[in-house]
Amino acid sequence: MKKLIALLLMLTLAFALVACGSTPEPTPTPADDGGNDEPAPEPEQRQLVIGFNTNNLTNETMSFMTDVFYKYGEENNIKILVSEDNMETAVTQNNLENMVAAGADGIIFMNEDPVGIVPTVEMLKEKGLIVISYDEYSEEADYVFMCSNYDLGYAIGSMAGDWATEHVDDDEIIMGVMTGAFNDATTKRSAGIIDGFKEHCDRGRVYDVPATQPFVDCFYNMLSAEPNMKIFASLADSMVCGVAEAWYADLVGAGKDISEYGVFSTDATDIALNLLNAAKKGEGIFRGTIDLGLKDRVPLGMITCCHKAILGEDPGYERVNYYEVKRVMEDNVDEYSQFLD
Repeated sequence: MKKLIALLLMLTLAFALVACGSTPEPTPTPADDGGNDEPAPEPEQRQLVIGFNTNNLTNETMSFMTDVFYKYGEENNIKILVSEDNMETAVTQNNLENMVAAGADGIIFMNEDPVGIVPTVEMLKEKGLIVISYDEYSEEADYVFMCSNYDLGYAIGSMAGDWATEHVDDDEIIMGVMTGAFNDATTKRSAGIIDGFKEHCDRGRVYDVPATQPFVDCFYNMLSAEPNMKIFASLADSMVCGVAEAWYADLVGAGKDISEYGVFSTDATDIALNLLNAAKKGEGIFRGTIDLGLKDRVPLGMITCCHKAILGEDPGYERVNYYEVKRVMEDNVDEYSQFLD
């Protein structure tokens, strides 16, 4: 019996030694969060940062674009960074680098130098940003929003040709065109205007000269060379609105029938829409512009695309997206009443 008790005591001691010699797995200590008990936000919950760089923020269209971006940012907890470069590539590069330093998750930029900007876009991609190029194609960008400048020019020219065929009785209808060869885009747009008019106006003839500033003076030099000119067109509303106002005043002063005169362009700027609305009332000769959606549809599409891509969602856009081309003339200018004074 004594031997059995001794054996039990020895076994008990052995188990006690094993238990004392085993070290339990330590419980991890929570990192010091400064007293904040809230969990760290998930990526989709933190405030995202999206940069927008353009050529000139005083431009009316760019002003509308930034308004769309800021409103979208407020509604979706996104900080919007905005900068301008005045069409200088070195400034564009510096602006985009500054946006990276400011923590941008994505960047939308007006691509004015598709070749010169390549190294900077590659740098943005290496850092994991979503990059959207607009107005010009970029092989390196995630998404592109742009127009075919030839097709845009053709839309301007064909609009002028259709209107002239219906409203001008001359055996030969002369259209003056201020062309531009500032870059590949303006060269193609100029060619499109000329082709569009010729193909949509059987009686049409084009008198074209390179655009020079001031544009009104350039126009009157053209008019001196072609005094029977009744149609005028160019690359952008900003180039022709002054012409439309000055020419109209001269025609009224000379007692001319303004119903046969027309000015055409693109961008659907506020001043162009107001001049078009005046023409509808018989108080002007600005007859048509092209709406590309740059004030509303395009910026909303770009910011939505960028936002969803940052979150890893399907943006619902193709890699290359072309602007929708819409004629704005006297019969539908009322649809743009929100931009009219």
